[in-house]
Parts: sequence; structure tokens; C-alpha cells
Amino acid sequence: MGSSLILKMTVEKAMKQLGVACEIEHQATGTMSGIKADLIVASRGFADELTGYDNVVLVTNVVSVDEVKNVISAYLDAHTATPSG
Repeated sequence: MGSSLILKMTVEKAMKQLGVACEIEHQATGTMSGIKADLIVASRGFADELTGYDNVVLVTNVVSVDEVKNVISAYLDAHTATPSG
């Protein structure tokens, strides 16, 4: 679980910079069954293990706050409903 803890800390920094309040947990991919999450952020190396989830963003560098912030921001932009006026 070393990389998941590192990624958790990176996601915390990215979400803080984005101004998004959230609860973040880190899990091994094998223990995720039954866990409800709004968004799953994972290393690209785990892509095969996360097929079937529609709320996943993948990153190459688990310590890059900028990369994580960019993929989360893109996900939020694509999945956040905007009120129609």
C-alpha cells in the first residue's frame, strides 16, 4: 500500500488547491469491492484492475500534484452538472 498512501497525500494537496472539500481514503485495488466512492484516483499500472468502474482517473506520476490536479479537474468538469438558467 505504499503507492496508495503516497497518492492519497498527493490527492489531498491537489484537492486543497482546487478548493474541493472531501474525504480521501487509500485502498488496495483488491479490497475495493463494495466500496462506494465518488472518484477513484489510481496509478496507470492499476488500469486493468479497475475496469468496470466509471469513476476512475489514472495518473502516471503519483507524486505530481499538478498531474493529479489536472486529471481531477478534467473529471469534475466533465461530470459536474451545471444549473441551467
